[in-house]
Amino acid sequence: FRSPRFQSLLQIQRACARTRTCTNNNLTARTYLPARKSLQASTMAGASKMQSAAAAAMLHRRSVAMKMLPTLGRAQFFLPTANQHHRAQALYLGATKRYLSSGSSDTKVEKEVAPLDFHDTKIAFDSKTNFELFRGWVVFQVCAIGPIVRHCDKLYNMAVKILGPSITHFFMRYSLFNHFCAGENAKEIIPRMDHLRSYGVGGILDYAAEAKDEEPQHAEKPINEAETVGAPLSARKYEYNGEKLCDANAEIFMDAIRAVKDATPDGFAAIKLSGLGDPQLLERMSTCLEEMAKLFHKVSKDPSTNYDVSTVPFYAMDRSFSIDWDTFKNNWPRLFTVQDEATLKAIFEDIDKDRDGSINYLEWSEGIRLSHINEMARSCINPGPLYRSALDEEETQLYFNLCGRMERIMDLAQKEGVRVMVDAEWTAIQPAIDHLVLFLQRKYNRGDTPIVFQTYQTYLKGMHDMVVHDLARSKKEGWYFGAKVVRGAYMVSEREKAKKKGIQSPICETYEDTEANFHNTIDSILSHNVGTIGSEIGKDTQGEILVASHNRGSIEFTTKRAAELGKDKTKGIYFGQLMGMADHLTFTLASHGFKAYKYVPYGPIDEVVPYLIRRTQENSAILGSPGVQEERSMVGQELRRRISPF
Repeated sequence: FRSPRFQSLLQIQRACARTRTCTNNNLTARTYLPARKSLQASTMAGASKMQSAAAAAMLHRRSVAMKMLPTLGRAQFFLPTANQHHRAQALYLGATKRYLSSGSSDTKVEKEVAPLDFHDTKIAFDSKTNFELFRGWVVFQVCAIGPIVRHCDKLYNMAVKILGPSITHFFMRYSLFNHFCAGENAKEIIPRMDHLRSYGVGGILDYAAEAKDEEPQHAEKPINEAETVGAPLSARKYEYNGEKLCDANAEIFMDAIRAVKDATPDGFAAIKLSGLGDPQLLERMSTCLEEMAKLFHKVSKDPSTNYDVSTVPFYAMDRSFSIDWDTFKNNWPRLFTVQDEATLKAIFEDIDKDRDGSINYLEWSEGIRLSHINEMARSCINPGPLYRSALDEEETQLYFNLCGRMERIMDLAQKEGVRVMVDAEWTAIQPAIDHLVLFLQRKYNRGDTPIVFQTYQTYLKGMHDMVVHDLARSKKEGWYFGAKVVRGAYMVSEREKAKKKGIQSPICETYEDTEANFHNTIDSILSHNVGTIGSEIGKDTQGEILVASHNRGSIEFTTKRAAELGKDKTKGIYFGQLMGMADHLTFTLASHGFKAYKYVPYGPIDEVVPYLIRRTQENSAILGSPGVQEERSMVGQELRRRISPF
């Protein structure tokens, strides 16, 4: 207690003793009773009972609270009702811990509190009115009924025919729409985002309108927890009707960025690249990139071996080796026409960026540009898959148009200071999306903070290795690494497609494999550049990650691992859950000072209905999983607590 930090606290306590009343606030003394008890038991360990009580009593004075919580603001901390004391307690304890632990090393205060309690219904649902809680309980009950979920599109169409769109959408608005969506336009969502922000929760805005004539994917019956693959991706898809539609979609995404700036300045915008270009073009690009990965193997291997990667999924291909000059000189002429050895040497040196005499996969993938593959393919000795996958002149122009739309969107995002998450999609077009996002990250992630976040689906075999490659790439090339990490959302359909094509499934064989892939990916990103001294972008800076998951175990793994690494939980570590789901995760994280976000869809109700139907059907396994059943039980428990007079 002779430490400078504790002495400073005592000085503040004496100052507060001279000002016994708290004016201009509605916070009652009993609001802080739980905080005082917790402080006596934790943050003042080792002090006498009288000293602990004095220190705790000192902390409930308004002047100290405002010093300890400078970023929360008066309106956010001084709550209008006493029944919100559990939220105040969590905020108070989190701020007290940060305040004390920021002191000198002689202050013996643990930097981490006990594991988070995700079962406290008062914190989890404090932001909800009784009506919103009841509505949520009803939605969860209905979504647990398999036949309704599987046929909800037919039920919706029947309702529109019988009742008409106006009456149908009226009931939809006050049920599914208001539960899962924030509003119809950027202006409408501002009050909802302000409400979330008052609880420390940010927003990831997703304009969720989609083409009306698309059929929802087949809904699977929920089986068990192994079918739950984590927080789903946005279910939104786009049909391609030409370049004008792509330009219109680009304007929609730019409006979403402006909406983030106005409604949730610390938030994100979510976009899908399939809305900015022909999906068939993206599939052609992906095929070309896959063939380039296979070519890397062909050039590196002895032609007499029977090593075949034709059926190996793109992300599962081995990329750990390098090609030296002798190997390149022997194998390249077997595949392509070359004028002389000097020309061959020039090709090798053009790919070998660091001039170390060997080509690794990072250099290979960067050295051979997608737009140049057409020219290279023309020199194939025996035209094969690579020759057939090369983009022609028209497709190359469409590719440049797509790049132009992306750059306009990111230019605006950079100007407004808004971060953009590029959603992952199905594997047939995902390699092209990865390629385009890397192009954007190289350009826009060189400032003070990353603007572009890549999405990694860890239910794909080999995805952890891809993340490690991209981390190394960002370090080498000097740009901020930003990622959203999910398990995935297309498990059933991807396995079916692979079976029809007669190739290996790109999806991990078991839930345990996906879990290991997910956690290893999180660990690699959290560990990136930890302990590095310096401030050079990419080389020294740590990566930023948003963990998009409804799995409590994965959230706990992330918070624990971040604490072990000594990372600041308020910088570069984010958590995301869908609006209307997993509130016990989101609001508990936010109440303990973590950066928590809701994935917030919005758009005209008649256009968002297909999105809601698709998301409900795609997530039927999640909606019937033990995790959601637990959340439904917690909602019921909180409703009973509020209604019960005892």
